[in-house]
Amino acid sequence: MLNQFYPFYKPKLNIMMLFTRRFFVLSIALLLAVTASVPVNAQQTLNDVKKDRGLTDNDVLAAAKTFMPRGGRDEYFGFVGTGNSGTMIVYGLPSMRIYKYVGVFSPEPWQGYGYDDESSLLLKKASLDDKIDWYGDMRYPGFSETNGNYDGKHLFYSDGANSRIAMLDLEDFETKQVLSHPLFLSAFPGVAVTPNTDWVIQTSQFPATWDAQSSDLKSGITFWNFHKVEKTTKTGHAGRILKEKSITLELPPFTLGYSDAGKFGSDGYMVGLASKDGKNYVYLVDYNKVVGMKTKSVSNFAVVPFANANKDGVVAMIQLPAKANYVKVTPKGKYFITVGDETTVFDFAKAIKALTDKSFNGKVDGIPTIDAAAVKHGSIKLGNGVTDIAFEYRPNIAYASAFNDKKVVRWNYETLKKEGELKLDFKPGQLMVPQGMSASPHSNYLTVVDKEGLYKNFVSVGPIRPSFQHLIDISGDKMSDLYTMSLPQCNMYGSVAVLRTTIKPIIRYPTGTNSRTGEISPFKTVAGKEKIERKGNRVHVFGTLIRSHITPEIVEVNQGDIVTFHLTNLELAEDETHGFTIDTYGKHGSFEPGKTASLTFTADREGAFPYYCTEFCSALHLEMEGILLVKPKNWKGSKGGEITLTKKELAEYKKNYEDKLKVIAQTQDVINGVVKWLKENHYENYPYVKALVQDAVAQLNKAATPKANYEKFAKEGKWKDAFLWAEQYFQYQVKAADAGLRAKKLLTEKLGSK
Repeated sequence: MLNQFYPFYKPKLNIMMLFTRRFFVLSIALLLAVTASVPVNAQQTLNDVKKDRGLTDNDVLAAAKTFMPRGGRDEYFGFVGTGNSGTMIVYGLPSMRIYKYVGVFSPEPWQGYGYDDESSLLLKKASLDDKIDWYGDMRYPGFSETNGNYDGKHLFYSDGANSRIAMLDLEDFETKQVLSHPLFLSAFPGVAVTPNTDWVIQTSQFPATWDAQSSDLKSGITFWNFHKVEKTTKTGHAGRILKEKSITLELPPFTLGYSDAGKFGSDGYMVGLASKDGKNYVYLVDYNKVVGMKTKSVSNFAVVPFANANKDGVVAMIQLPAKANYVKVTPKGKYFITVGDETTVFDFAKAIKALTDKSFNGKVDGIPTIDAAAVKHGSIKLGNGVTDIAFEYRPNIAYASAFNDKKVVRWNYETLKKEGELKLDFKPGQLMVPQGMSASPHSNYLTVVDKEGLYKNFVSVGPIRPSFQHLIDISGDKMSDLYTMSLPQCNMYGSVAVLRTTIKPIIRYPTGTNSRTGEISPFKTVAGKEKIERKGNRVHVFGTLIRSHITPEIVEVNQGDIVTFHLTNLELAEDETHGFTIDTYGKHGSFEPGKTASLTFTADREGAFPYYCTEFCSALHLEMEGILLVKPKNWKGSKGGEITLTKKELAEYKKNYEDKLKVIAQTQDVINGVVKWLKENHYENYPYVKALVQDAVAQLNKAATPKANYEKFAKEGKWKDAFLWAEQYFQYQVKAADAGLRAKKLLTEKLGSK
């Protein structure tokens, strides 16, 4: 059919065969090379390097504290929103290495987020008018908690630009849910999470109307209900934000800022920043009462009217002497602290009692006020332009960033005394201690945001600079600045970090998983079940991806057809992701092992268009392609049939087959050598190594059918079929060898560390 429909395409098939032969040779050469060890002689001593680069002993010590050797693991995972990029960065501490960018509020092409059907639907559902917003403003993430401690399951973000909220599952580091707020036209770009993640708190930022029929300006606090159940899905932690059970507390028109939830004795209460008419406040809310109150429906969302809430005494304001940047609750929930030129520590129990007893001294816009002096523990001047605070594991110890003074101050919020400071060569912004906003701060490290990037060693990359984050060693009495990390594509504000071992990420999905829902996709396709279905102008392609082959290889449609590729990655080996794109049609997907996803487009342009894997997956990667044939409208071609091969072509296929058998034999020698070494070194005693070996064996088990087929067709003299099946067998061999060599490398490291 190809040579009749598009005669010019046949030479391309011959070129593909040439690539195939070359990559066969290259792949086996690479496999053999990996098994060889090449000694490398050090040319310089440590002292030589120090002298050549002008390094001090402190420089070397700082480098040693952040250095992560091959095979090493960071102690913490850090998570930061990129601001208006609408994505999240995952990095490690103390290495400060960036591990991953994750699409949240914005499409992200590397992962196909917002490009495949499943993630596009997720983002469209988040829109009130069925469109995708192409950017976001996400600054302050919130971790899911159990008993006030980070549980490593979910992250939440608020989109300040488009009033959305997102939930990410940390089992696979993917966004699972994005919702638009039906009331807020302006949302604060941060969330607070209650101690058992019953509620995720999002507030409005600037006053705005809530519907088109009213001109009344309002502000509000939304308590998004988060439903946690035992894990019932095939993958991912069972949990969803339930819009139908969420509630918004209506407030008069204030500008609202950062908020935080109480813990332990202050559980059930929250605090946040508010301002109006040049005056600044902390608001206190009894949210346990709010979520139990009678509501009215506004834009199909449950709202507690302000008049009702005010009558029941669930909210009050505490006026501050000056603007505050943050309000944060201490790890045990005893105090909440406002941060500004004067840092004030408030006694949470006293504030709760004042609200409960209605011990008010006035009103602001109808909201009762509490006398600050009556509930204040004390104040302290920590520097000029104090921007943020962070808590650490030692009791009552916190850190403050004095922006204008270029220093970080260590202080005790119980005694209200300074305990040390570190002078910096930049103006410090937001602070973070791993797990510092939980009940159990945990770390010898503090990170400090450097928004301006003007420190003395800055390398210019043009008018716009990346955000920077500094790693500070706080383990001893004397603090030290260890490392400067640049974060590209990031307008950085707050971040969070958790012990790496708290998070339990998967390495592959059960075959056929829709990664956005965690369920097995109805479009799951397994080997041998690939097919093309047509109904009218609707074409569904059910295909598979596996090194180094896309099945089906040729898809024929008519101009104007609506086409959907449903693709399943059949890989078992770890990290064998395949990309998929179709030239001209602007579609791209990322298919991690086991994942099923779909891509839909209208084939409105006639021609022959390649589709191919975009993620380098093996030495045979360039062979992983196919052709979409789009026939012109009203095309009437002659009937096609099988292409009859000439004697010369048959002879060429026979030679290719015989050459392939030699490569197969060489590859098997490599596999046998690796298997022998693994057995001699008792690979079965190391679970992760054993898992890789099981992957290798699974690939070889799949090779039985291709082997039987190539031997059968060779006996019949059908050399093309014999060659193609031998190629399929070789691909399984390569995958087995790859997994085996990974196992050997890992076991070598394990044995060397003993």
